[in-house]
Amino acid sequence: MKLSQRLASSGAMAGVCAALGVLLAGTTVWAEGANRLVTLQGIKSATVAQSGLAFVSLGLASERNSLSDFPDDLNGTVVLGFGLGNVRDTVGVQVSANFTDLSDGFGNSGTLSVKAARQITGLDVPTFVGLSLDRLAGWGNSAALDTSTTLAVTMFPTAQIGGQSYPLMITAGYGTDILDHRREPGAYVGAGIGITENFGASVAWTGESVTVGTAFAFGALDNVRFSASVEDAFDQVGAQRLTLSATYYFNDIFGG
Repeated sequence: MKLSQRLASSGAMAGVCAALGVLLAGTTVWAEGANRLVTLQGIKSATVAQSGLAFVSLGLASERNSLSDFPDDLNGTVVLGFGLGNVRDTVGVQVSANFTDLSDGFGNSGTLSVKAARQITGLDVPTFVGLSLDRLAGWGNSAALDTSTTLAVTMFPTAQIGGQSYPLMITAGYGTDILDHRREPGAYVGAGIGITENFGASVAWTGESVTVGTAFAFGALDNVRFSASVEDAFDQVGAQRLTLSATYYFNDIFGG
């Protein structure tokens, strides 16, 4: 499998996953009592879409190590997905179709992904474990990509700062495509914080470098979340990349 194909498949997807982390974390139990926009970008979390929640996301990513060419070198990914099941009672499942490499035309290349998650009961801090299977199937430029597997644990504690509650999102995981330009297995960890109702920030160690990110929401756009992140923020592996994303979501697609 070509390295360029693997990176193309995972490039703008990072921003899309970041936006999904924003909306999924912000719409379930761990947001209660702390109305702030929590986010965690650059790594896979253990969160999944609630049953009946569907989303469409657009991610735009620059070429690696060429931020000076922004925005002329942007490439994009579109993700369509929905949630099934219940993470508290049984298992929550998220299914998504990832349309990659939009510079080659929409729908010409893509992959299918499935993530399953379960809440660990009996803990004071809401905690979830999730298993992601990415690139289960592919077509176009992504047809030859191998399946990627990731196991993650995500916690949602609350920090008391200056008499106010701030939601945190902490994730640690291990995956098959983490190190050596996403060709080798490795571990990762990251943390995010909801600062205001419309703004959150995060930092993540991806296994080889640091990704810093922010998330935004606007009152007039209730069902839309935006994010921006910089991969390899400190130029540790010569792979800096700027990613921008927007996610629109809607509930009760099954009418229940």
